[in-house]
Amino acid sequence: MASGKVKVQRAIASVPFLLIAAWCFHTMDIEKLVVNQQPFVDSGVIKWNYGEISILDHFHNIDILDQIWRGTTATFSPSTLNYDSIGSWQMFSFLIDLGPVYAIWLLESCRPMNAHTPAYFPTLFGLAGQLLGLGPVAPIFYFLSFTFGPTASELVRSSVRDRIVRHENSLILLMVVLLFHTSEVLAMFLAPDLTTRHFWTWAWQLTPFWIGVSNLLLSKIFGRLFLFPKTAASRSPKLLVSVLGLISTGVWAYTLLYSPYPISTLFVPVAEVQSEFVAHTRKALQADELAVFGSSLLWLAYSFFDLHTAGILGSNWMYHIALLPVIAVCEGPGAAFAVGWYQRERALSSNVDRE
Repeated sequence: MASGKVKVQRAIASVPFLLIAAWCFHTMDIEKLVVNQQPFVDSGVIKWNYGEISILDHFHNIDILDQIWRGTTATFSPSTLNYDSIGSWQMFSFLIDLGPVYAIWLLESCRPMNAHTPAYFPTLFGLAGQLLGLGPVAPIFYFLSFTFGPTASELVRSSVRDRIVRHENSLILLMVVLLFHTSEVLAMFLAPDLTTRHFWTWAWQLTPFWIGVSNLLLSKIFGRLFLFPKTAASRSPKLLVSVLGLISTGVWAYTLLYSPYPISTLFVPVAEVQSEFVAHTRKALQADELAVFGSSLLWLAYSFFDLHTAGILGSNWMYHIALLPVIAVCEGPGAAFAVGWYQRERALSSNVDRE
């Protein structure tokens, strides 16, 4: 691993991630979110101008989990129950785009050189994001991963087995993400019955945990039973990032074509302080998304520069970085993250092939 001096240098260079986290934490104002959701928690009913539903009391049948997520389901209600139309369009796109993020975090944990670094524990950071908002957590995750993880130079000097992602079977991870994340998000926003949407909002809160545990267990079980052949194609992350990226692109295209609101209204939080429940919730979740994908794409930019300094990428490293915001605008931030990460992995793999 890198020397202490190199880690300090990389930590200093990574300060922008901490600034993003601090901005998001301040903008989201989690304390205000808790205060605003408390009347719903106390009454046990989510009410809005033209309807109401009762909050489920014992979803997990574990008191501490039920108490933690009761208020969170109320905070999600303006978007999932569609009494904030702007929030509904934004959150549906945002949560679908988290599919590639969860998958890539897990893939990075399967890179042998990332063992016992912060990138090795994506499920813990994912759960922290469910509690605090992924917007403040993701930049810290990238800061720690870039500072304490292997440099591109170290990856080049390492063995073939250690430098590239070595997931046992990407098809299993794809099925797990589709089952425990994508399908639940679709049910949260598209189920015809509002009570059903509320149920799946509860279910989604532990998504990072179920993805992490299921991926680990199913990879071991199916691997030993030989139900999934360990071929190069099954181990390649290409199909995984392609499918999740295409789903994100489809939702983004649908949003661009059919949303009655401009993109700036949907995804850029207003500068003014908001106190009312719906208005502040919308602003907080917009900031959440900007921080998640701003830091994700920034991490890729740092990674491309790292590959350039290690001699893996030539002068085209700036092209890879410049392409990220273009893809984000045209195909959505989730697709941009998937495409950018796969380009990075291909660069590492091509270096392996040359050897």
